[in-house]
Amino acid sequence: MPPLPAGTASRPGVRLAEIHGLRGLALVLVVLFHLFGAGRVSGGVDVFLVVSGFLVTRSLVRRADDGSLRLGAVWARNAARLAPSALVVLAAVAAATWLLLPESHWESILRQVVASALYVENWDLIANELSYGAAGPAASPLQHFWSLSVQGQFLLVWPLVVLLVGVAVRRARLRVRTVLLPLVALATAASFAYAVHLSAVQQPVAYFHTATRFWELGAGALLGLVPLGTPGRVRAVGAWLGLGLVVASGFVLDGGTLFPGPWTLWPVAGALLVIAGAGTPSSWGPRGTLAFRPLRFLADISYELYLWHWPVLIFLLALTGAHAVGWREAALVLTASVVLAWLTRRLVARPAARAVPRVLPAGRALVSLTAAVAATALVVVPVLGLQADLREQTAEAAEEFGVVDTRHPGASALGSAEVVPAADLRPALGAAQADKGQFFTDGRCVQEHGSGPGLDEALWCDLYAPEQPTATVLLAGGSHLYQWSETFLEIAREHDWRLVLAGKGQCRVKHVPAPEHGCVLWGDNVIELARELQPDAMVVDGTHTHYDGELETVPPEQVAAWQLLDQAGVRLIGLRDNPRGGHDPLVLNCLAEHGVGSGLCDLTRSEVYPEVSPALTTPGVPTSMVHVDLTRWYCRESDDRCPAVIGNVLVYRDGSHLTNTFLRSLQPMLTEALQAEAPWLFPAESASRP
Repeated sequence: MPPLPAGTASRPGVRLAEIHGLRGLALVLVVLFHLFGAGRVSGGVDVFLVVSGFLVTRSLVRRADDGSLRLGAVWARNAARLAPSALVVLAAVAAATWLLLPESHWESILRQVVASALYVENWDLIANELSYGAAGPAASPLQHFWSLSVQGQFLLVWPLVVLLVGVAVRRARLRVRTVLLPLVALATAASFAYAVHLSAVQQPVAYFHTATRFWELGAGALLGLVPLGTPGRVRAVGAWLGLGLVVASGFVLDGGTLFPGPWTLWPVAGALLVIAGAGTPSSWGPRGTLAFRPLRFLADISYELYLWHWPVLIFLLALTGAHAVGWREAALVLTASVVLAWLTRRLVARPAARAVPRVLPAGRALVSLTAAVAATALVVVPVLGLQADLREQTAEAAEEFGVVDTRHPGASALGSAEVVPAADLRPALGAAQADKGQFFTDGRCVQEHGSGPGLDEALWCDLYAPEQPTATVLLAGGSHLYQWSETFLEIAREHDWRLVLAGKGQCRVKHVPAPEHGCVLWGDNVIELARELQPDAMVVDGTHTHYDGELETVPPEQVAAWQLLDQAGVRLIGLRDNPRGGHDPLVLNCLAEHGVGSGLCDLTRSEVYPEVSPALTTPGVPTSMVHVDLTRWYCRESDDRCPAVIGNVLVYRDGSHLTNTFLRSLQPMLTEALQAEAPWLFPAESASRP
């Protein structure tokens, strides 16, 4: 985090030195857990937020009290401290992405470069439903900018709040802290309450949300506003306790799944105790530990090291294809990051900071802010241009999405002895993630994933509704089910079905006796929908495939839901799950690295599927339920392979979903399977048979 303006204290030099050391310690924890934590969170970022809230608030309040607070000067100083180093790293990430990563990464990372430069990366991660995850070849090299965005938003708004309070109380001859204290306390309490609520229902969203993180900044601000009358020895002992809490946080708690809820009080309380105990005359405190020279050095370059270490780690993993680093690789990442951070600090950050003095006239502040905007534009504008080119290429490629022809037969090539002539891959690797079909994110009939108010509602819509339908078919389930929507739509049009879709991201139709999770609540509502619609057939996810060699299963919660539907007279069709090609988007990365024809990116069938589908062997599955199994069209039993490319068509668009083009190539096979397993849906064909 950046070396923010320091506040006043009874012994400022000593106090800030100790807080500076705390920041260095927090950074060490962040880096070590990113290298070896496998997704666990150290609590270091939470310490950064508390320290920032404390230092910034003390500095702003002091200036507001003596009438020297000027928004332009504050914003210009903060921009000079934050922007130069961040823009250098963002430019490097954009260049490295273009040069080193496969096309499947380009659009999302370039979008995040822009979001990070504008300090809205946390909102971009929320909008694109990305959750905090461990380092890996598919992780975003800019994921860590979420916390910088939260702090950037705080630094933009908080000086304005303090200034307005200062103006309001000046005539009443009150001190700013007297009025600000209850306001900060109220806002901090509200933010904490919201963090507890949102963490319980949508923790991945809460993790990045500015409103759920403000309470950590607010806790630091509160400490900066209250006098510390506790005896020095008590505060010194408390500082040691706080230091222990900070260090132990990541080892005891899995913050990636718990923060920013109540357990975040652990590292936050630790940081508050250390700050409160800093600067005391007692020799009992951890002053010597926090003033350790290597720790001070790391604290000096903490902001730049935070910026650099994560992209260096992610690009190394992407280049090696490894999922984690060993000690040698970790040492390489750490050394490279420290060198880059030191160079950035020396050659970029310090000159920029010296160019903007603490006492800044209004005209000079405007010039400094204009320079910051211009520097940001130098990074953002070229990246936006590259994004526009990528979108244009994707739009051109989209014209061929779903088109199956003799040169791109897709699934039918797997069972054919005829040699398919060589042709360009469809969809192209760079456009693959967009080949998802028009209904995949249709908000009319596909509910958002997660739990929370309204997210258990069974949204549904008619994809096709002829005046006199021959049958009504309900598609209900998660993304592995509703990815088939356009394929079923073509069949519905051909046979005059009414086709209804009710989907929810990352969910399946499940039932448990005491539902709490949003997926199960949604599943119960879908069951009620099916009872009302009484479709001729309800198509559901019939099995569940997994990653990392775990064989396909049928979850008992799905069986329980099927039993309720069967009792309600709803005929069920279970669609066997497709193989999962690795966490997003490893299949695309593999093809980009090894080539389409290498065969190195194929999956092993026996590591995905058991010899007999578990839908046929799992106890409790209704005997009236029919099962559609198309696995022989994307996996070969002869050589135990599930190819990544079949008939010049890319099978996967990400780590687990099929491209819509490949799904459309499966339409004849799906029709044939439905005719065999569910003949009541084809009355005309049944009547014509002898």
